[in-house]
Amino acid sequence: MSTHATLPAAEAFRHLCINNKIAVIDVRSAGEYNKAHFGNTLNMPILSDAHRHDVGLTYKTEGSGPAKALGHQLVSGAYKALMIQQWCEAIKSQSESSLIFCWRGGLRSRLAQDWIYENGCEAIRVDSGYKGLRQEALKQIETPGSFIILSGMTGAGKTRLLHKLRNFVDLEALANHRGSAFGSHFDAGQPQQATFENKLAQSLYQTTRNYILEDESPNIGRCHVPDRFYARMATAPMVIIETPAQQRALAIYQEYIQIPLANGIPLPTLECCFAKNIERIRNKLGGLECDNIKKLLTKSFALNALTDDGIAAHLDWIERLLTLYYDNRYLYSLSLKSRKTLFKGSWEDCLNFLTSIDNE
Repeated sequence: MSTHATLPAAEAFRHLCINNKIAVIDVRSAGEYNKAHFGNTLNMPILSDAHRHDVGLTYKTEGSGPAKALGHQLVSGAYKALMIQQWCEAIKSQSESSLIFCWRGGLRSRLAQDWIYENGCEAIRVDSGYKGLRQEALKQIETPGSFIILSGMTGAGKTRLLHKLRNFVDLEALANHRGSAFGSHFDAGQPQQATFENKLAQSLYQTTRNYILEDESPNIGRCHVPDRFYARMATAPMVIIETPAQQRALAIYQEYIQIPLANGIPLPTLECCFAKNIERIRNKLGGLECDNIKKLLTKSFALNALTDDGIAAHLDWIERLLTLYYDNRYLYSLSLKSRKTLFKGSWEDCLNFLTSIDNE
């Protein structure tokens, strides 16, 4: 293999999506990586954020030559040796040829590729780097295959059903958010917008026709579903899970209260979080109803959440919130979309219907 072997961004994107037997090394700085990256990549920077700042400042004030000289000076000695060792270990840990890229597939990834080769390993440089991969991701989002929307009121078990299927894309998992005012995960942030889009593109590439998407709002927490993709979601055929409010309230209780408590989240933390989230929707819920639900919330958290009385008290405020807020918003949102209903029924019946499509 040539020391400067390259791979077109389109082919590299394909490997990013379907090949778990290669190491894909992103040598951009940690700051660049945190701002936007792809799944299944390793961030092993050739320049730290501080180094990159200093080199960039030198480039602006003194030009290209001094900036390159400073870069070589900063990346030398023990720092360089450790970096090359880490790259080579990552490459050797996989069974197929590895990829490496920087922002545009330029100087940083060329140097890294040379140093890796000089130390007995090989890596193929991605032509056009992250920028080229990003363009491929945007193309994928712009031209998705056919899909079906899994719809149903809050608490109907859409995400749980989704994961019983083979051919699906979980937007909430990609956004690390459950898609409502109460949807954030404790102590877990969301990805940056570009990272969310990149991982969405990778997931879309992995699907076949008639894959399943859960019905979502345009915004999943702070992550925004790309406009043209969301427009396709608004007209895609759908399957609707029909579940009684009391059953949905119990499912919400189990997911948002019982499981967090079992995972060690303190009761006061849960109560404070829910109270803040209810307050956030005061204007849409109405001041009087907001106060009523918060009173029921306070009452429920004063009881043992795992006793029959505690469970019943929690189901009171949850069911009231579902019927007076979330169900109305769901019906209104549904009225704005021009979708054909393929099937509606219980959770089990919807699973059977979608499984039959999944197996076609």
